[in-house]
Amino acid sequence: MKDYKLITAVHGDEYIPTLALVSKGVAQVIGNPRALALRKRYVEQDLNASFGTSGESYEEKRAHELGELLDPRKLVIDFHTFSIESEPFAIVVDLAMLPLASSLGLRKVVYMKHNVKEGHALINLHKGVSVEVGRHGDPISFERTLRIVGRLNKYGIKPARVKIYEVYGQINKRGKYINFEKNNGVIPVLYGEHAYDELGYYGLAAREITGTI
Repeated sequence: MKDYKLITAVHGDEYIPTLALVSKGVAQVIGNPRALALRKRYVEQDLNASFGTSGESYEEKRAHELGELLDPRKLVIDFHTFSIESEPFAIVVDLAMLPLASSLGLRKVVYMKHNVKEGHALINLHKGVSVEVGRHGDPISFERTLRIVGRLNKYGIKPARVKIYEVYGQINKRGKYINFEKNNGVIPVLYGEHAYDELGYYGLAAREITGTI
């Protein structure tokens, strides 16, 4: 993995990718070690909304540390898990990262044109992708993390055909949504995710687009 830096546990309750990489002795950077030790999403505030900020919270200081630690010449692959039923998918904030995102063996890529982290996610500050590998605590998420890393080790960036979804807004009312299935013109992404409860919305609104790889 010379061309990539693997990041896990940016959210401390998303520990399965960390365990997966540890099980194979794969080098990784633990995003939020204190939250990971507590099995909490964060200590003071969301680390994945703290990059490029200048506050004094634990997560903002940790974001600054990570900024100094990560080599800007290497792409980051930032592993996450979720609390709901959904297919796994990769996330990009820059369409130039589509070749990497489509090389992970996943069928779906989400382009965060509408940026719910207001430009302060890890991949806003460091080129790369985030990967939602599956549900919290699910053995499938463990195995999928290892498959993604194994594929990159074997093939590197080798783009494959994927479906691309552009997030353009939020879902602010409850409905009968199934993630990645169109409902009244809306394709939901991460609908029902518990982390969104305190933010006042229920999921992300997306549409399928045609991308160039």
